[in-house]
Amino acid sequence: MYDFSLDHVRGLSGCSHFRMLGGRQPGGPILEEGFEKVELVTGGRCWAQDGSREVEATAGTLIWHLPGDRLISRSDESDPYSCLVVTWIIDQLIERRVPRFTRWDDRSEVLAYGRRLLIANSDERIDRRALALATYGHLQFHAHAWEATADDPAMPPQLRSVTDAVSRDPAASWSVSSMAKRAGWSPSRLHAAFQQYLGTSPHQYVLDLRLRLARELLATTTLDLDHIAKQCGLGSAAVLCRRFRKHSGMTPGTYRDRQFT
Repeated sequence: MYDFSLDHVRGLSGCSHFRMLGGRQPGGPILEEGFEKVELVTGGRCWAQDGSREVEATAGTLIWHLPGDRLISRSDESDPYSCLVVTWIIDQLIERRVPRFTRWDDRSEVLAYGRRLLIANSDERIDRRALALATYGHLQFHAHAWEATADDPAMPPQLRSVTDAVSRDPAASWSVSSMAKRAGWSPSRLHAAFQQYLGTSPHQYVLDLRLRLARELLATTTLDLDHIAKQCGLGSAAVLCRRFRKHSGMTPGTYRDRQFT
């Protein structure tokens, strides 16, 4: 189970927005003991060392540093980077909980979050430890959620075109043959690709998306079960209830009630 404990976080050491000047380089200092740091790139292009390799970072890249990690080490001189920098004081070194490099792809959200955080950090009325815990938890969860939901970067573009289409409209009449046709593959090759890159079958992938949409609608709307079933591509309330109970061990009604108690 994922560990979201914040017991080791003592406070916020710093929070700022940094912009590298053209023609200059950051140097990549090593983060010292007693601190954790996030550099969330908001613009431009830069690189950070990850062991012996250098990883490119662009707007939306979230880089999580533990003590001993080297910070951003190189900037594109023709497109200098900028980043939100958040540093926490910690009282013990923990094992890495999220990948060092994750993504926050909606740049408008990145900029809005950075602005809110900088405003809160400048307000002396806001408790510093509360702000430290809130920022650490938010960024840790965002990195974890990206890791849990991100596609395999090695996924073939043919398969990605299928998953993107199904994600946009899970209620459509998706059959194995229609998905295979979209990919330009045979049904057997489509099955093999789904198993290799997604760990599931095409049928189960579609069903999981439909049930995920059903949970969202149950929690955010007052639509009756027939309407939800139709919007999710599950046909009828009876089918929705049967699939939902098999997947989650409870009825849609019980699930909805629990969201509002």
